[in-house]
Amino acid sequence: MRELVPTCDPEGVYSVKRTCAELGVSYKTLRKYKASGYIKPLNPDNASRPKYSGQSIIDCWKLLTTL
Repeated sequence: MRELVPTCDPEGVYSVKRTCAELGVSYKTLRKYKASGYIKPLNPDNASRPKYSGQSIIDCWKLLTTL
């Protein structure tokens, strides 16, 4: 996980690859975060291509740095 706050746009929509880059984690770790409820995709019905909002990426980072 990155030590600095993600620099993504809170209004933006991001792919799994870009979300992982912003958080500094692998896609497997992102999947664990999603299963644990730390981050929620914008389109939960589409399991094959989830998209994440920039605000949810920032919120996830803030939550995980306080654990």
